[in-house]
Amino acid sequence: MPEKLPPLERPEPEVFGSASKEKQEAAKISIMQRFGEKHLEQISKEAAAALATIDRPKQPFEQEAIKTANAITNNLLEKFGLPQFDVPERNLHVIPDKNYATILDAAGSSAITIQDRQTIILNAEKLTDPLVKASAIFHEIIHLKNFLRLEVTKDFHLIHRSGLRIEANEKKIKDIGDYSAFSGLNEAIVAEIEKRHFPELIASNPFLKSEWEAFNSKKSNRIKEKILREKSVTQDELLWINNSDGSYSTFSYYEQRKVLNYVVQEIYEDHKDRFDSKDAVMTEFFTAHFNGQISQIARLVGNVFGKEAFRILSMMDVPENSARLVMAYLKKHRQEKTAP
Repeated sequence: MPEKLPPLERPEPEVFGSASKEKQEAAKISIMQRFGEKHLEQISKEAAAALATIDRPKQPFEQEAIKTANAITNNLLEKFGLPQFDVPERNLHVIPDKNYATILDAAGSSAITIQDRQTIILNAEKLTDPLVKASAIFHEIIHLKNFLRLEVTKDFHLIHRSGLRIEANEKKIKDIGDYSAFSGLNEAIVAEIEKRHFPELIASNPFLKSEWEAFNSKKSNRIKEKILREKSVTQDELLWINNSDGSYSTFSYYEQRKVLNYVVQEIYEDHKDRFDSKDAVMTEFFTAHFNGQISQIARLVGNVFGKEAFRILSMMDVPENSARLVMAYLKKHRQEKTAP
């Protein structure tokens, strides 16, 4: 059984590239040290000082959400035969919207994981409801615990793989420019894990008891029924409801998750001799997020949808229309393969 790593330690990332072994080792250590005292050394002194000034103290429900998110993800890591480790509270920062946009050049988003800094940053003004913020914390911790591979060359040092997401290597950047692959599928997997474990994340948080009771109250259930009648939203997609005005929030990356669930369902239909449930197929995708081994899911997708399907799936990005186009391709090729 894999053991849990000591506090402020994370597993070593994989490293490849033409750099010397010494330089590769230094790059690996620089990632691992970002859970310790050198957490902010990778950014300028000015930026670190600014972050220290605007970083808001964690509220008790946020601290508990971090603790529970670590526990849930560690259970998954243990299930997948991987070492367990905790994302430290210090690596998560809650900052005002105006600073969030300036520091990260990410105006409009609510949370982000920066893999090379091993840092999670939350937008305080975009995440005002405790249930939504707790779920966002969980989402980003799933990201930060994903598989990591670095490319290190004489003049080059980047995160080449994080989860299923792949960044262009040095040669391809020089030849055809920068790009990324599997961004949409990666987000779909993270959001699907988040959604499935959301009740566990919230129900066990004593500081969110009143919010959880309100979410499951008779009044809230009446609002849910109204939303289901008037909007194209299913009840299991809701993660927060305002009982005063009927506004609500849903889990992210809905269109990408539709693609993921369709792919999983069709793989299951063709491989019932290998898998005893759809969840068993989904576990293959979850495992790949944490261990980086994608050959198994690539073969399954190719078997069911055709040899080009996994490449097309890699092109699914985070905009909704990208997911819809990929879904159309997969359905068309699935019909062709199953046609008499």
